[in-house]
Amino acid sequence: MTALLLGATGLVGGHVLPLLLDHGRWDRVVTLGRRPMPQAGPRHAHHVLDFERMSEHPERFACDDVFCCLGTTIREAGSEAAFARVDRDYPFTAAQLARGQGATQFLLVSSVGASSRSPFFYTRVKGEIEEALRRIGFESLSIFRPSQLAGERAAPRPKEQVALAALRVVGPLLVGPLRRYRATPARAVAEAMVAVAAERPAGVHVFEAEEIVNRAHPE
Repeated sequence: MTALLLGATGLVGGHVLPLLLDHGRWDRVVTLGRRPMPQAGPRHAHHVLDFERMSEHPERFACDDVFCCLGTTIREAGSEAAFARVDRDYPFTAAQLARGQGATQFLLVSSVGASSRSPFFYTRVKGEIEEALRRIGFESLSIFRPSQLAGERAAPRPKEQVALAALRVVGPLLVGPLRRYRATPARAVAEAMVAVAAERPAGVHVFEAEEIVNRAHPE
């Protein structure tokens, strides 16, 4: 079994990679990224890829399961259009290529509140990619909707840090339906993704923040 991981150097992807390599289900883990990265183990292969030209290299997407942890912010991307390319267009093209190469399972990191009808650009784009993936026809499609991600990033995001600080204060007050807005540990998202992938549930499944934490392994 081969797992393909997109976004291996990101907050969630950085946790997914070692979990996949430690798991007995996958014989090989392939990562694709814009820059070189050290090999994480003998079963890990990394390929540098221009995401604007993915379609020129369909063979890179030959796998069984795809873990998509791609994501940015409008500020980092530079514009709404650039953000949409990273969070919607790249995952969609990758999904099409992987399905064409025989992949049957796709797992996506989305966002709490994702909806193609959202009045907010960020969550609307997240909803659009969710809907697009549903149309591709994977045997198993799992969508994870964490709230604000908590964890150590290689490049700090000041606004994110402020938001996390606020959530730590109000988090205990978020109960009932509001629990899904509590900060979600990035490692919990990674653990939930790998656990669900190993189960390989048929059909489309959406995991909100609270269920993500419940699916993760206890510390």
